[in-house]
Amino acid sequence: MPSFKYAAYDRQGKPHKGSLIADTERQARRQLSERGLFTSTLKAQRESNSSGRGGSTGGGPGKKSSLFAALLTSRVSNFETALILRQLGVLIKSGLPLEDSLKLIVEQADSNKQRQLAETWRADLMEGRSLSVAMRRSRYQLPESIIAGVGVGEETGHLHDVLMRMADELETSAENRKALRRGLMYPVTLAIASIVAVAVMMVWVVPRITRVFISARAELPGVTKIVVAVSNFTQAYGGYIALALIATLVIAQLLLANRDRRRAWHKYMLSLPGIGNWMRMANLADWSRSLGTLLQSGVPALAALRIASSVMTNLHLQWQMEQVTERMRRGNSLHQAIRDEQAGTGFLLQMIGSGEASSELDTMLIRVADYYTARLKASVDTFLKLMNPTLIIGMGIIILIIVAAVMLPILKMNEIV
Repeated sequence: MPSFKYAAYDRQGKPHKGSLIADTERQARRQLSERGLFTSTLKAQRESNSSGRGGSTGGGPGKKSSLFAALLTSRVSNFETALILRQLGVLIKSGLPLEDSLKLIVEQADSNKQRQLAETWRADLMEGRSLSVAMRRSRYQLPESIIAGVGVGEETGHLHDVLMRMADELETSAENRKALRRGLMYPVTLAIASIVAVAVMMVWVVPRITRVFISARAELPGVTKIVVAVSNFTQAYGGYIALALIATLVIAQLLLANRDRRRAWHKYMLSLPGIGNWMRMANLADWSRSLGTLLQSGVPALAALRIASSVMTNLHLQWQMEQVTERMRRGNSLHQAIRDEQAGTGFLLQMIGSGEASSELDTMLIRVADYYTARLKASVDTFLKLMNPTLIIGMGIIILIIVAAVMLPILKMNEIV
């Protein structure tokens, strides 16, 4: 009989690790549930043992297979995953068995990635594993909050409701990130295009045109002298500047590979005007929605807090929420823990306090997420309405200066003639 190595949390959020013997992963998961443990990871030990037999000979293939599996690991977009979860929830609610529902999704999938994702889940189901275990084993990575929610849905018999809620969470989270990227993409693209256009004019266009006036020893206007000086500087040092920028980016990436430095950088980014507030709202919206959805699905509070913290992309906010979880494990309320760690805004604290007082914390968290989502979209739209014309006007002024620098000497020579 195979043995399984597990990591789990109890209802107080205390981690537990160990091993147990069971016929299948589903049975092992059921044993942990009967002990009051919430499964985080579950792995058959025979897989790890087989890779370690025979010294270096047995270890080589194991390392190669793990590296190969890591290379194959892929991600499915949140929209595609949400579509599959919603379809699966509707089919299960209509009375279709889980395996047949996945088979139907495979047959009607819109893309190869969706089809392969559903096929991997169905293959594990046919081997006797649960859907949550199949999701965790799949090479297509899913957020831990989704897997945990599905596991609870399987245990409580409300899988279809959990799948629908998880689909809503994924879609809204994807919209938040899309709004944030949209707010940054257009200004950044326009700025890069402007820099490239000006660089091309300075390096190739302006020198060839002004060379004629300089060879004629004509007195150049002041604006032309400035543009020519900038053009000469760009030709002489532009390559070095570009190499310095590339080297700076590479060094920054190497420095940020350290988690502590990356967390400090994320903390600094939160203090930036505009974008820092966007990042805070997007992360708090994801955290609130994930925590509220997990609580609605029946996940224990401390385990839900640990999972919800992991969905945050800002490491400083993630660290703060981990400290909040630790304070709650010691007996503090969520409202008090967030206030002591200064991990949330006044609105978040007020809503969480009201939710704890009325025993509707999960509902209040979803409302908080909706509020931050609406604020983020409104803030991004306002920024775009102000930034886009500003960048266009700025680019127009630069082009006008360059054109004036070229045309003024031509007009002056015509007057002389």
